[in-house]
Amino acid sequence: MQELQQGELIGEKYKVKKLLSQGSFGKVYLGRNIENGMKVAIKVEKQEMSNCLSLEREVEILKKLRGIPQVPELLWHGKHNEFQVMITKMLGFDLIYFLKKNKKFSIECIFNIAQQMIEILENIHKKNIIHRDLKPENILAKSHSDQIYLIDFGISKSSVKSKKQNKAKIPFIGTSRYASVTAHRGLEQARRDDLESLGYVLIYLFKQKLPWSNYEKFENDRIERIGQLKFEMKPQDICEGCPQQILNYMTQVAGLNHQQIPNYQKLKLIFQLKINHKQHIIFDWSNNQFINSKTIQDNKTNNQQKYESVQHIKLSVEKTSSRHLHTITFHVDSNASSCFNSQQSCSMQNSFGSHQSVQVDFLNSESSVQSQKKENKLSTFDAFILNDDIMPIKDQLQLMELENQDLEIKHNLLHYRSVYYNFKNPFTGILSLKIN
Repeated sequence: MQELQQGELIGEKYKVKKLLSQGSFGKVYLGRNIENGMKVAIKVEKQEMSNCLSLEREVEILKKLRGIPQVPELLWHGKHNEFQVMITKMLGFDLIYFLKKNKKFSIECIFNIAQQMIEILENIHKKNIIHRDLKPENILAKSHSDQIYLIDFGISKSSVKSKKQNKAKIPFIGTSRYASVTAHRGLEQARRDDLESLGYVLIYLFKQKLPWSNYEKFENDRIERIGQLKFEMKPQDICEGCPQQILNYMTQVAGLNHQQIPNYQKLKLIFQLKINHKQHIIFDWSNNQFINSKTIQDNKTNNQQKYESVQHIKLSVEKTSSRHLHTITFHVDSNASSCFNSQQSCSMQNSFGSHQSVQVDFLNSESSVQSQKKENKLSTFDAFILNDDIMPIKDQLQLMELENQDLEIKHNLLHYRSVYYNFKNPFTGILSLKIN
């Protein structure tokens, strides 16, 4: 197959950037609209597959599905250098990419995928389109989006409108890992077959394997072996180790007949989380985080532990300093640092009520001035709670650890050098001025 070259212009405004992927039907390139900078996906059909009319079929189906928000928007199609080209909006990365990046998906994330996919299938089924190739690689998402997209309608077709299923055997169509039993038997697929394939996708996303995964290594009779196992296994066995909701879903789908219109709303409700358990459902790859009552409680516990840690350091410093030198009290703020300037020294000198108490604050934050203004309104613990909205817990813990180490170093330098050995004591001059 002739490849597109980087910088090549298609349709007078779509520039080729690089190759993204390739499959049995063709290749997909990343491109850009030179007029508005929008990223696009450029799909090129292999010349040897042109007789299958796969790309032409996909173009016609996308025209029928125009207006459905979670399927690709067709931007341009036609011939370029003697082969068929189709250009759509760039919709992100597939679920396998995010699964490898996140190691695994949360139940909430998988349930949200299920609900959105059922809605997408309902919308395309209303247009009498059966996808016939549902798999994680054909479900895309963006890192900052709360929507998923269904792509690759190259082997999709209009649903059969006859009341009886055609018994004539047809070649296997789909991906063996996720294809329905009907597809393995060589029969025409209907709405229920897309829903069955979705069930296998959900199981794979949860367990990262399927009961027939070991059969995929067989080359000659892989499709037959996997199809036979799917036919013989009960939903309980296929869904072993999965949440009850997935079993309920597969059981309902298995009860549908060939031409029955599924109750999509009922299927979506299976994966609906309880209202009192959540504030909202999002994807694991989103910047936001799933929030529930347990998460909030865990955050409060972590904040309390950090608060107690700071209080412990302050108390330890005060006790140690008062034990060895009664005229000096070290007060270490939670935002302590390793230096103070002459203006801060002057402010400390002016704050003395008597020469028996010296307060030392180590300031290292632009927010310290604001925090001092709010100290009469907010407790230290409340301040931690507010800061959590800005900085993630992981980063706060790392910062706290560094600050604790910094406090320990400063305490050793100030205490042991100034008090035990009494050379170059930074407070000697201040004390003498105050006494005089």
